[in-house]
Amino acid sequence: MIKNKEKKFAKRLISLLNKRGFIVKAHKSKTSKSIYLKIDNGLIPNVRISDHKRYNDDNCKYNVIRKYDGPRIEIVKGKLKKYYQYASIGRLVTDIEIERSEKILRIGYQRYKDKLTKKNNSKKENIYQKKVA
Repeated sequence: MIKNKEKKFAKRLISLLNKRGFIVKAHKSKTSKSIYLKIDNGLIPNVRISDHKRYNDDNCKYNVIRKYDGPRIEIVKGKLKKYYQYASIGRLVTDIEIERSEKILRIGYQRYKDKLTKKNNSKKENIYQKKVA
């Protein structure tokens, strides 16, 4: 079975982020080859892996695009967007780690961990409530 390049890159990125202690969940787009990675249950901005640039609004700060040759950083409607090629996976991981460090410095380590576990526990409670109902 031949996998597309987006899936291969996503698996590689998820593996690298998991080794660094991130919780990563992948969601595949229904209409394109894009894959969205939710990091630390949304505490860190999402990563979008695709073969094309998206021009409409999305909440992904980090965009990995195959064969991208445009500006590395843009501000779109007041939001910072960073663009990477597949070959710059190291820079992407470093930027995500910096984002986490800045967030921990801003809100504190204990609050970060509390929010991370609170989001995990609330989802488990919702699943339990659905099963009971």
